[in-house]
Amino acid sequence: MTEVHDWDDEDDGEWVPVVDTAPSPPRTRPSPPPIGFRCDRCSTVVPTGMAECPRCLSPVGPPRRGAGRPGVLRLVFRGGGRHLDVPRGSEIRLGRDDGWAPEASEFLAAEDTVSGRHATVLHTSDGAAWLTEVPQGATNGTRVNDRVLAPGSRVRLSNGDRVELGPEVDFEVRGIGEEPEEAAP
Repeated sequence: MTEVHDWDDEDDGEWVPVVDTAPSPPRTRPSPPPIGFRCDRCSTVVPTGMAECPRCLSPVGPPRRGAGRPGVLRLVFRGGGRHLDVPRGSEIRLGRDDGWAPEASEFLAAEDTVSGRHATVLHTSDGAAWLTEVPQGATNGTRVNDRVLAPGSRVRLSNGDRVELGPEVDFEVRGIGEEPEEAAP
């Protein structure tokens, strides 16, 4: 029991004891909701509810198949949040020449280490992905996971592969479906 004193205005203006029979509940403040969590790849704080890291575009939360849209291969370029999507059954050209590589040249135009006609990425209808350096070769070369590609040769891509277009531009491959049994064209 807690005894509290209160001012009595009605009588003689004296303090009167007031008995409180119920214990006061402990005062606790509710925890604020979390604002986010750290990205496993780049440690950026990702706000709650976002499906991708705003800095490196890595998927967050439960593992997802694909790049957010079924049947789409995503090439996520380092820095700046740039990416290219390649739907199944299509090919994209990588280079600075806007007539030859219209999608990629938009943000590769200022990259002096990337050739005008550098490489192609084919995303087959069965979900496989292939990277080919142009047959005449790219000035600064193409590497997949630090393995140098010969001009005109192709390599099969897997989720998480790092592709370098010269020494300063690279991207990560995401969204490749289950590996088909036989090799694609």
